[in-house]
Amino acid sequence: MKMHKTPPGLRFLACSHACPVTAISDVVTASLRTLADAFRNMWRDRIGTDPCFCLHSGAVMDSVYAFNVQQLPRSSVTAPQAFDFARLYTNIPHAELADTMASLITATLAHAQRVAIAVTVTPPKTPDGRRKYEATLLTSDAAHNAPAYRRDPMTDVAVHTFTRDQFLVLFRSLVCSTFIRFGTFALVRQTCGIPMGISAAPFIANLFLAWFEYRFLTQPAATAQRQRVLHAFDLTKRYLDDLLALNNPFITRLLSVDQRYAGLHGLYPASLQVEAQSHPHLQAQLAADTAAMPFLDILLILRTTPAGHARITTRLYDKRVQPVFDGVRLSRFIGTDSNVNEASKRNIFTGQFHRLRRVVTEVENFAFETANLITALTRMGYRRPRLLGDLQRMLQRTPEAYYVQRRQRHRPEYADL
Repeated sequence: MKMHKTPPGLRFLACSHACPVTAISDVVTASLRTLADAFRNMWRDRIGTDPCFCLHSGAVMDSVYAFNVQQLPRSSVTAPQAFDFARLYTNIPHAELADTMASLITATLAHAQRVAIAVTVTPPKTPDGRRKYEATLLTSDAAHNAPAYRRDPMTDVAVHTFTRDQFLVLFRSLVCSTFIRFGTFALVRQTCGIPMGISAAPFIANLFLAWFEYRFLTQPAATAQRQRVLHAFDLTKRYLDDLLALNNPFITRLLSVDQRYAGLHGLYPASLQVEAQSHPHLQAQLAADTAAMPFLDILLILRTTPAGHARITTRLYDKRVQPVFDGVRLSRFIGTDSNVNEASKRNIFTGQFHRLRRVVTEVENFAFETANLITALTRMGYRRPRLLGDLQRMLQRTPEAYYVQRRQRHRPEYADL
């Protein structure tokens, strides 16, 4: 149940453990992971910026820092905007999905001067472990001397080698072989949309959209207006089906590939239905001269400094604080009496501390969320004195987290935070 949507909606979850295509999906996942790194390098070489797609919230924080260091006049800045792809996983015909991925893979291999993909499969180290899949891109000479399949009988390590065309056949077979069983009475084949429940799905979604972003940003910037429009997308970031735009006044005019502005075509296929997010309950909690927009686990707040500059500060954001979740009992952490191994339970506080340190720039919010964290863990059976001791040690180890790094160390834009 997606209760934070209006109206609330249902999402089916498909279990894909030990399916016939699991091994194929693992091979494709390893290959796409390596291709994504090569595509990122091509993007940087051709465009000169980091890609729009990101794998975690750290890239969003980098964009926030890049925005703040410009110290732009508040009157010239557009408030942060966020968008959802309403139909990313349901509206893409498989033929279009395969053709788009083929274009990206072809261009990426050509730029990297590689012609084949080698996937190494390492057997599990324990009886209940999983095989490890790693991919590398091969030059023409290496591919010419590599067999399609080889296995070391001593170590049981196997290597599969695919040419571009062979890998595309494998990719198409995976995309077109998604069958979902509903109980014992129905077997449905997915014929449209990105297959869900397989390990390759996030990489397919990321790279599919990334190709359209790459094509958009590599349009000829023949005029000063075009250059200004394309430059406005430097701080636009996307995580799977969530899109964030910082100080981008043109994005709503260029969301769809069917749209035209300043002689440029837009970004994404119209069938994906990119919709703007709205969070009036957040804006009601802030002053009139500020603007707030959540993205992933970050709440971005656009403020005005005493000098009249625009600055974005960040707080922790959790969807479960929305009014629709009032009265719903939600547990964020595992209890001390759970069967999870002890090391994982001991590391909960450390991991959450570093998460807060990474995404929160408001010192007061950091203190508030840390107190909430300790309270929540105490309710789950964790000892409060130990949590406070862990907090003290973490603060001593990271003195640069706020006062040194963001007020004194080469960050003048935070001097009066």
